[in-house]
Amino acid sequence: MPNGKHGDHPLTDILVHKLTVYGHEADDLIRKIAELCSRRELDEWWRHEIGWSPEPHSVANKARMRLDELLQRAKDHGWETKQ
Repeated sequence: MPNGKHGDHPLTDILVHKLTVYGHEADDLIRKIAELCSRRELDEWWRHEIGWSPEPHSVANKARMRLDELLQRAKDHGWETKQ
């Protein structure tokens, strides 16, 4: 089980430790995704779409698509977002 230390999990590195893991663009997109969904939903998306060793370009593309989905969901439900 992850312990939350640096290098333990890419999401922890991005969200908690504010480290660059997949490049600034991809990491920023992941941080925005985390603001728009629950941790459980984020973990499920990560497990199904990203995994442990993806290519940075692939992560950015998948994160961009997920962020667009979440922004549309927020808009459809009348949420105000900073995006």
